[in-house]
Amino acid sequence: EKGSKRMGKVLGIVNRKGGVGKTTTATALSYLLSKEGCKVALIDFDGQRHTTKLCGVTAPEQLSVTIYDILKCIVMNEELPDKGSYMIRTETGVDLIPANNKLDNFDKLMCDTDFAEYKLKEFVDTIKEQYDYILIDGMPKMGTAMINVMICCDSLIIPVQSETLAVEGMAEFLRAFHRIKSHANAETQQEKTKQCQRKQTDKKEICRTD
Repeated sequence: EKGSKRMGKVLGIVNRKGGVGKTTTATALSYLLSKEGCKVALIDFDGQRHTTKLCGVTAPEQLSVTIYDILKCIVMNEELPDKGSYMIRTETGVDLIPANNKLDNFDKLMCDTDFAEYKLKEFVDTIKEQYDYILIDGMPKMGTAMINVMICCDSLIIPVQSETLAVEGMAEFLRAFHRIKSHANAETQQEKTKQCQRKQTDKKEICRTD
C-alpha cells in the first residue's frame, strides 16, 4: 500500500570467486520475489555490471547515475540524486540500481574516508522502508566493498560449487561475516550509548541553566 512501511530485508549475494552463479541467483531471486507480490530492489554492486546487463540495460557506460555516483554523493556529503535519475524499473517489476565500470574506482573513492565500510548501508537505509526485499549482487573479492555488503545485509546467500574446498571456503567466509557483523553491531550499540549519554548531559545542563 502507498505510504506503508515495508520490512526491508537486505540480502547479500556474495562469493570471493567469480563464475559461481552469483548474478544468476540475484536476478532470478529478485524476479521470483517480485512475482510473489513483493516490492524488490536489486543493487548491482559489481563493476562487471552483469546484473545491470541481464536486467536489460544494453549500454551501462552511458548511464549518468549509478550506485557509484550515489555512494560518491554520500562520501562527499552531498545531496543524493533524485530516485528517478537512477532507479530503473525492469520488465519483471524489480527496481534496479545499476552499475557500470565507474565502480572499479570504489576502493579509490573510499581511500581516507571515515567509516568507509558503512557507506553502502547509509544509502540502503534511505530506501529500506520502501521495499520488502533489497538484494545486493556483490563483487567477487574480499575488501572494503565486500565488508560494505556484509555490514549492510541481514543475511548472506553464497552460491557455491559442490566441491570440498569450495564448501570449506564458504565456512571461512561465514565466520568472517559473523565477526564483521558482531563488530559492527557492537560499534552501533556503542554509538547509541554515546548519543544517549550526550542527551542526558544536555538535559542536566538545561536544568542547571534554568
